[in-house]
Amino acid sequence: MPLPQPGVATLPLPPAMPAGRQAPVPALAAPLNLADLGQLAARQDSVAPLLARLAGALVQGAALPRPVVEVALRLLAGRLDLNRTPPDGTVLRDAVLASGVLADAARSSSSTRDNLLQLRSGLLAVLGSDAEVAVASVRRAALPLRGEAPRAAAPQGPASPGQALPEIARNLLGHTDAALSRLKLMQVASQPADSTRPDAQSARPEFRVEIPLLLGTETAMLHLQVERDARHRPSRRERAWRMRFAVHFSATGEIGAEVALFGRTANVSVWAAETDTADAIEAMLPELAPALARHGLDVGAVRVRRGAPASRPHHPGRLLDSAR
Repeated sequence: MPLPQPGVATLPLPPAMPAGRQAPVPALAAPLNLADLGQLAARQDSVAPLLARLAGALVQGAALPRPVVEVALRLLAGRLDLNRTPPDGTVLRDAVLASGVLADAARSSSSTRDNLLQLRSGLLAVLGSDAEVAVASVRRAALPLRGEAPRAAAPQGPASPGQALPEIARNLLGHTDAALSRLKLMQVASQPADSTRPDAQSARPEFRVEIPLLLGTETAMLHLQVERDARHRPSRRERAWRMRFAVHFSATGEIGAEVALFGRTANVSVWAAETDTADAIEAMLPELAPALARHGLDVGAVRVRRGAPASRPHHPGRLLDSAR
């Protein structure tokens, strides 16, 4: 089954207010397009900080207008609640479709992309002439570059209580722009390689998506990457797929995994930044084979590693290379 292709059209953002002060994550109403990847990279962040601040604003009873509250509730309802029954394949599929990365699904009125645009429009209406104020993000998610293994940033809490409505709206607007910027970069990273490039034949198509999760009261992102793996398949008749993910909750630390599927055989490699978490995962390994068998899969190699993998250095222009 071919990988779904993300949309590449520019995001139709509302009309801009005059630009003002600059900051790492500027809340400016400039168009987000592929011609300005540097600006997108400077703004980008996952939607998790925005969701945490939306939840905090609603709990604190911030006097946000009704349209902003309604779209905030829709965004928060899109989180997969791990406090309940673990999500099955259907729930995960629906979450991927709602993420806003896929072209057709991104045009849906219920997609994350559409909700972010509606939230942005509502916040601009609140701020009026103050919309040029920028918001800086303390810890931002790593850039979603093609070929890079997903990594997960530590979750962030809500903003400090007691802020006035304009300050709350400016903060939310900055994080909304950051989330829209990252969504566009994820679409770029998931595009097929340019067929005119010399290395186009060796470039493996991949699909990247992020799904918000709720554990306790904490929001974190499941960073998911799926790709075809033609280099390591046992035979030409067998399709080979590779799935990698990463997630970071305060209770577990950062966790990542790679699942390689060759025909009906799955090879699994899991890593955890925290030793206690790695020990707990290793203790649960006997449950893995029966769980995969229920889905018609056999278990090949399985291993657990302690410690997060080292990050590769990025050469200048890596973002542009990833977009080609």
